[in-house]
Amino acid sequence: MNYVGIDIAKLNHFASVLSSDGEILLEPFKFTNDNDGFQKLLSALDSFEKNSLIIGLESTAHYGYNLVEFLVSNNFKVCVINPIQTSSLRKNNIRKTKTDKVDTFLIAKALMLYPHRFCTTADIDLMQLKALGRFRQKLLKQRTRLKIQLTTYVD
Repeated sequence: MNYVGIDIAKLNHFASVLSSDGEILLEPFKFTNDNDGFQKLLSALDSFEKNSLIIGLESTAHYGYNLVEFLVSNNFKVCVINPIQTSSLRKNNIRKTKTDKVDTFLIAKALMLYPHRFCTTADIDLMQLKALGRFRQKLLKQRTRLKIQLTTYVD
């Protein structure tokens, strides 16, 4: 089994591939958070058999949603990892380095060490539904605040 660690950011992501022995199969590389970048990731992963890959990325707000949806729709095994797990691995490391490239290795190692659950299309639907629900709540709070403000001005 090979493990792909992806460090998510707003504009650019980094990815690397480790074997189950911890050998670096693909050095960290940068790709953009758009379709062109996702295609670059696919071409980098082409040399590996799809069934032998497990892809992991940290849960980082909404920045990774499009990538998760893209990978799941392309039939990859994708896991969203809690950042606390990678943080605990970083603390165990002698050098307390925090870079995007190093984080790709920590994410891949977290896939090796911790039990994981693969994302499904149902999970993606739930993520989108959760985002819509949060947006609705925000709009309701905003509407209430504006009604109170309007009442204050009218009074």
